[in-house]
Amino acid sequence: MLIGTEVSLRPTTIDDAQLLADWGNDPAYWGPLFNHWPTTRQDLERHITAPTPPDMRRYIIVGRDTAEPMGTIFYWNPFTFTHVFQGLEIGYAVHPAFRRRGVARQAACLLVNHLFDATPVARIQATTHVENEASQGVLEAAGMRREGAYRKVAFMHGRYVDLYLCAIVRDDWKDEASYRAARRPF
Repeated sequence: MLIGTEVSLRPTTIDDAQLLADWGNDPAYWGPLFNHWPTTRQDLERHITAPTPPDMRRYIIVGRDTAEPMGTIFYWNPFTFTHVFQGLEIGYAVHPAFRRRGVARQAACLLVNHLFDATPVARIQATTHVENEASQGVLEAAGMRREGAYRKVAFMHGRYVDLYLCAIVRDDWKDEASYRAARRPF
């Protein structure tokens, strides 16, 4: 478990399948700037129990003191040609009842810090819808810089939309003490 000041990240378990299905089937959980893909508890159980490579993990964001589930955060390797391109991508979603409380910011900072501290990754990136100002603020707070836009790359709600590409590299992170000193507590 990764423990922060107000939230913690714990690995997803089979016991989370129904909660994830409930959230995944609720369009409000994903919000208007993401496609809604209905799923079943059985599909999520298969996904959770399937072997995953070391460069792919999903966590449940929980209240540090309450252990109440608040959302999910995950990482994966977005690159096909891993002998040429290296890095990880993060993504997250916070239940609507816990938005605007710093939950995603703290979770993203915890995960970015952990990945740089515990793995040899040189780059961590994320994409966000160009209209998603809240997510852009989360990524900026986690130390990511906007590197550019993927024009018309994602098909959402009947049309192609642009996404921003944001990233932080190991040289930006430097070490845990420097990273924590440059951020609000997480």
